[in-house]
Amino acid sequence: MATVQEALATALTHHRAGRTAQAEALYRAVLDAVPGHADARHLLGVARLQSGHPGEAAEHIAAAIALDGGVADYHDNLGSALRALGRAEEAVAAHRRALALRRDFPQALFNLGNALDTLGRTSEAAESYRRAVRLNPGYAKAHFNLGNALAALDRVTEAEAAYRAALAADPGFVEARVNLAARRLARGAAADADRLLRPALALRPDHATALANRAAVLIETGTAAPAATLARRAVAAAPDLAEARVRLGDALVRLNRPAEAAGAYAAAAALRPDLPEAWSNLAFVRQTQGDLDAAEAGYRRALAVRPDLAEVRSNLAYLDLFRPGVTLAGVLAAHRAWDAVHGAPLRQPRRGRAAAADARRPLRVGIVSGDFRRHPAGSFTVRVAEALPAEGVRLLLYANQREADDLTARFRAAAERWVEVAGLSDAELAARIRADGVDVLIDLAGHNARGRLGVFARRAAPVQVAWAGYMATTGLATMDALVADRFHVPEGAEAFYTERILRMPDAFIAYDPPADAPEPGPPPCLGGAPITFGAFNILTKMGPPVVACWAALLNRVPGSRLLMKTKALSCPVTAAAVRARFAAAGVDPARLELAGATSAAEHMAWCRRVDVALDPFPFAGSTTTLETLWMGVPVVTLPGETFSSRHSLAFLSVLGLDECVAADADDYVARAAALAGDPGRLAEWRTTLRARMAAGPLCDGPRLARALGAALRAEVARGG
Repeated sequence: MATVQEALATALTHHRAGRTAQAEALYRAVLDAVPGHADARHLLGVARLQSGHPGEAAEHIAAAIALDGGVADYHDNLGSALRALGRAEEAVAAHRRALALRRDFPQALFNLGNALDTLGRTSEAAESYRRAVRLNPGYAKAHFNLGNALAALDRVTEAEAAYRAALAADPGFVEARVNLAARRLARGAAADADRLLRPALALRPDHATALANRAAVLIETGTAAPAATLARRAVAAAPDLAEARVRLGDALVRLNRPAEAAGAYAAAAALRPDLPEAWSNLAFVRQTQGDLDAAEAGYRRALAVRPDLAEVRSNLAYLDLFRPGVTLAGVLAAHRAWDAVHGAPLRQPRRGRAAAADARRPLRVGIVSGDFRRHPAGSFTVRVAEALPAEGVRLLLYANQREADDLTARFRAAAERWVEVAGLSDAELAARIRADGVDVLIDLAGHNARGRLGVFARRAAPVQVAWAGYMATTGLATMDALVADRFHVPEGAEAFYTERILRMPDAFIAYDPPADAPEPGPPPCLGGAPITFGAFNILTKMGPPVVACWAALLNRVPGSRLLMKTKALSCPVTAAAVRARFAAAGVDPARLELAGATSAAEHMAWCRRVDVALDPFPFAGSTTTLETLWMGVPVVTLPGETFSSRHSLAFLSVLGLDECVAADADDYVARAAALAGDPGRLAEWRTTLRARMAAGPLCDGPRLARALGAALRAEVARGG
């Protein structure tokens, strides 16, 4: 027997040192000598499990239990073997038998959690991990798995605490660092994530997930080229890691290389068809390239995987605005569908009325936006924000952003309180706004990026208003009003909005033009250049009817050229596809000049190279129209019935340029050709339009602030 005991002890030494083959040989020798040796049979099973043979492991451990059923470790390890075999229900039963034999058994609780998690019983798994760490506070793996379970339950703050506990127990736990970094990044804390990832990569330089997450940090902070390098390293380290390819796609999108980005996303989707981010991001790229059908297919594939993705359903509703033939009824239906799925479950009753009807009492107005910066929403609203305090408004700005620029500084100066909220969940932000006692809460994003519609669905304020950041109804039953004008929402169209319409006296925005915009200069045609038409909108707006219309115009005006400039055209593949569309419409590609991304100041200079600007349809330009008009260039537009089709109509009408507004595609061509044939008129506008804009309602922040302030007080008085 002494020889058997010595052999077993030697086997255990090999086993603990990771020399599994030597350990197995000695366990078998012990069993040859003593076939009924339960410990040897059990340990042989454990070794076979660690060697990747769970079937044999289960047989050996079950045999050990038959010899001695009172040992908790046997049942616990049988459970691990059964889980490895895909028999998770049996594994749960085995771990529970182990715990019945030994209640204070942290490892069995940990393994029970793993089995429950395999079955999708995440809440029960989390509780099992909690019991394990109560018994053994230094159990790093249990803290880590608890963090994973809590993250899956969207209990982010608790998940982060669990990951931190894992790191406290084991500072070298790379996976805990990586997962905590991912949570911090998802909450907008890129700097925190970076502080976690740097040590992780120092310990494991080729850790693919750490590399991919650090690429995400760099993307978040605006350094896309180094991010692409890190993402490529992640792909090289783990070719099957779909998330690494998604991060590569994200970096390439920001480098204005959509065709390459599409390839990265498609590869990610092929590796992980159940990864909604791959499908959604691929859809977004196709959208930027102007392929609406492919974009819709991608968004729907993402929703098939995860129906709860509110942002993806927002993208689908937004995509409808670009479709030829889009109607107000269709837009309303799509946005109400979003609210039915994502808004209604969050809906809370109005918590009393805002006590602000008294004109002598300051009105507490909160604005939620991720675009208090050089962005269309920022440029449309900063002058009004600066003027609202003079109208008895106490302004609370909830900034869902990390960036800052000159416009950010102006917003902050206008605000009584500036609150950075990128790291708050929708529920946390809604609670904060309620605690702040806001009378009216304004949304500046809607279904666009950085929107926080989950806050508005929760009824964070007694009166909630949409303004300037989204060009359609939000569809939310809890959004009380929409700031508009008589051009965007004419009389009779109110039925197609879930919000009550607050019509401003002129345009619904007050434009803040860039201070560094160059002087307009004369139209190019006066210098002997051929007539140049210009288009500065995204390719998503350039559907087949637009291409056909512009091709007809080029054929109507011999020798004319078309300058198109947008970020996506930085990509040679995308630019070639655009040339091919026009070639199919009978236009020599040599008549097109395609330009991609530039700085904002350079972009305005490009506008000087155009004689007449062309507005797309059915989604008109907004910022692009205002920028072009600021450079003295007329814009020809074809409005439809939707809000998003009528931006240029509103701006041109306020300026008195009704001759630029077409009734149909033929009229569009005729009006654009007529303008091209009147160089004297073009020259006059080059010298007068900027002054007309600057002196008129389009740029008059105080005028709009008076109207908006009065409208908001009226909404509060009526109770929202």
